[in-house]
Amino acid sequence: MPFINEVLAHNQKQNEISQEVKQAVKVRSRYAFEPESVAQKLQSHIVGQDHVIDSLRQQLTVIKAGLAEPRRPLLVMLMLGDTGVGKTETVRLLAEAIHGDASAFCRIDMNTLSQSHYSAAITGAPPGYVGSKENTTLIDEEAILGSASRPGIVLFDEVEKASQEVARSLMNVFDNGHLRLASGTRELSFTNCLVFMTSNLGAETWQQRQNSGWKNWFAKAGPSRRAGHFETALRNHFDPEFLNRIDRIELFKSISTTHVARIVELEVVRINQQLMKKKIQLRVNDDVIKHIAEQGFDVKYGARALRRSVRDRLLVPLSAAMLESGALTVDLTGEPQWFVARLVSGQVHCEWQRV
Repeated sequence: MPFINEVLAHNQKQNEISQEVKQAVKVRSRYAFEPESVAQKLQSHIVGQDHVIDSLRQQLTVIKAGLAEPRRPLLVMLMLGDTGVGKTETVRLLAEAIHGDASAFCRIDMNTLSQSHYSAAITGAPPGYVGSKENTTLIDEEAILGSASRPGIVLFDEVEKASQEVARSLMNVFDNGHLRLASGTRELSFTNCLVFMTSNLGAETWQQRQNSGWKNWFAKAGPSRRAGHFETALRNHFDPEFLNRIDRIELFKSISTTHVARIVELEVVRINQQLMKKKIQLRVNDDVIKHIAEQGFDVKYGARALRRSVRDRLLVPLSAAMLESGALTVDLTGEPQWFVARLVSGQVHCEWQRV
């Protein structure tokens, strides 16, 4: 029977080995981003889409652990839903969280590729055609390659508006992570890239049904009826082979009246971030938030309508107040200037106030 000191020595050695293994596993992840931190950033800016953010967090966890398929893009995700619900904004915030720059991704507006011959804009011109030697393509190679510690990001925005030929040209990217340019002399790698697509397919017809005499019936039908509607729209538009190569399809919820005030508050935060450079801050009363939320919300256009409302109802009077008070020439080394927005006879007024 071993002496107690031998048992202790053995256990200590095993513990040291265990710690070394844990450290090795930790070091093995080459990516610098933290999925939880990315998710928290998204949740602080994107309203009402927690299910999408949680799905993205799960996928980033798999990537962080190094368990994504090595011969495919790290992730292929299609984000589906109404306009103005945060699909494109999610990608911008993701780029900011991973790269520190909201513009650090390749965005391709598929609305401009509505004709079949525009597939050359993705794959480059074939041999014998103008531009074939230059391997010209809309894809920003640096943005999709990323780096050893940070993945590249590409967004194919409004993918349903591209021609079927253009959409099919992406299937090889989704399948094996590479896009061979039509010239045959060069290949783009997407194996270290997060691939996102957005689509409004089904949104317009769903809203038409919501506004029809069947509105109450659709409201009672619940989320499953809406999800089924969007799924049918997808299957009617895209080939099964195309959809089968997508890792995740996430349906964004419509912006509801319960989210509107929070979105206005986030817009005020955005304004204050801009004003910080001028050493100016804005305080907005609750009645102003409520007023803009009620007057500026349009379910058809979502958060974009609210952003326009904030500009018209808040930025305009704020700009006038700044020019009138001379706040643009304030000494940036002194105390900050404060403006207070309040509601007077149904109109937003901004006044200078020393706090």
